[in-house]
Amino acid sequence: MNNTKKIALNTVSLTLFFFGITYMLLVITSRIGEIPYLFAGLFLLLLGICLFFISPKMKINQFWSNTLAIFAGISLWGFSGEFLENADLYIKDATVEIAHWNFLPILLLMIFLFLNLRKHLPVPVQFSLSSFLLIWSMHYILIFQYEVLSKTHFTTYIMCGIFLILAGFSIYKAKKNKGINSIMFWSYFGLLCAWTVLEYIWGWRLIPGPYSI
Repeated sequence: MNNTKKIALNTVSLTLFFFGITYMLLVITSRIGEIPYLFAGLFLLLLGICLFFISPKMKINQFWSNTLAIFAGISLWGFSGEFLENADLYIKDATVEIAHWNFLPILLLMIFLFLNLRKHLPVPVQFSLSSFLLIWSMHYILIFQYEVLSKTHFTTYIMCGIFLILAGFSIYKAKKNKGINSIMFWSYFGLLCAWTVLEYIWGWRLIPGPYSI
């Protein structure tokens, strides 16, 4: 196995593992009770913040530095994009749904700021922020279509096709690049695109999804 393939596979495997752990943590604790779920949400917030600051300091191993940065983005999404959707369990009308249409200006502003400032940021910080923003953006597109249009609206098939093409393009870019940062980014981006394709398929009820867990 060449080095490029090894880096790509490790990036995808570790990301999927962490995604799975995060998802199961939220699902299991939400079923146990409000207090365990609260601790899970706060844990993800604290973990995300810690990894965000720790990852740039691991200059010796770029792979693990970027990987922890990706984990930081996923953890922060688990708190702000998943846990806060159920904040009304603790405070009345405190629910925050950042994938809802009224958060679009904030999302666009954050993307604009990131694109204009990223060249001044350490690579791991770029990975953390892009990880969070990519998950947010793809989830936003999906939820917007589901809520405003419908799960079977013709635009969902178009977007699914676009994400499928992007996933294939990402594989191509990961194979062509030699730098570890580029390989990891395109591998991660391709995984998110492929996952979004699965989200559409689950939404169409073509195959059972994790929502039945």
